[in-house]
Amino acid sequence: MFLKTPAFLNVSDSLTKCPGYYCGRHLVENRNETYMWSACGSCPRGSRVNESWACTDCNSSPTVYDWMYLCFMVLVGLLSQWYCIDIMSQSSQFSFKTFGIHASALIETLLSACATLLIHQPYGLFSLKSCAVEQLSDWYTVLHNPNPNYEEVLHCAQEAVYPLYSIVFMHYGLSVAMLFFIRPWVNKAFQNKGHCASRPIYAALYLFPILALIHGIMAGLIYYAFPSIIILLSLMSHAFHFASRTDQSWRALLYETVSCIHNLVVVIGHWVLHGFGLVALTLWFQPQLLAVILTLVPLPTFLYIALSRFTDPGKFHAD
Repeated sequence: MFLKTPAFLNVSDSLTKCPGYYCGRHLVENRNETYMWSACGSCPRGSRVNESWACTDCNSSPTVYDWMYLCFMVLVGLLSQWYCIDIMSQSSQFSFKTFGIHASALIETLLSACATLLIHQPYGLFSLKSCAVEQLSDWYTVLHNPNPNYEEVLHCAQEAVYPLYSIVFMHYGLSVAMLFFIRPWVNKAFQNKGHCASRPIYAALYLFPILALIHGIMAGLIYYAFPSIIILLSLMSHAFHFASRTDQSWRALLYETVSCIHNLVVVIGHWVLHGFGLVALTLWFQPQLLAVILTLVPLPTFLYIALSRFTDPGKFHAD
């Protein structure tokens, strides 16, 4: 007895249904220079299946939210490097040598981000052709391979959110390449030697594989949650920055923020991150309220300075 091969496993003249959410057919050339529809399977890179089970090219442009997600993934790598540079610097004060390493990390990140955009379609332009994100499962197509009749798994895993998933890996890889190419010259120019020069490099070599692993597992969740993540982390970091001051009076906090350039840059940086998260969250839910929401960016700073005297731990111990 011969078992009949299912229709979706055969090449076909007509476009027929495929099992699963992400299995599709694409055109393949026949012997007599005609085209037929392939067997059901994963779509080629740069395409995804449509409602008719045909693989269509990703020709749409990323939304503003998509661009902000990519910027967030770039910022994660940059801010993580800056944090490692700060805690590994031999001096507790912000020095000219430390500034050089910070500037080097910024230049490396910008160059790798630009190079990543240039090597994606359309090639040589600072733009992208992408497929729209429709649901969370688009990020985890490997978990949705169908098993028709419980006989054999049909492997249809693909990058349905092209290129939002793979582009982050490319950026992190190019960041490591830029690190090896630029950082030694910067260390030589600023005369950074010993552990001050080597530790930030070793930290980055551990950091980027960890970030790539987190992205590979949690990319879809991060895509939907990154506005809340960045708002929460900016608030926590903002509070930690002010809480590390010895004098918690509002006059001292305000004076140290305004008089010290390093503290002022840190506070403004937190405002930028907080505003970035608020913009992304507002665009996702209610874009018409964007102008009103942006007025709340400095609010955490003013609230901490104004209410710090009521939360001084010394007063509780004194009581």
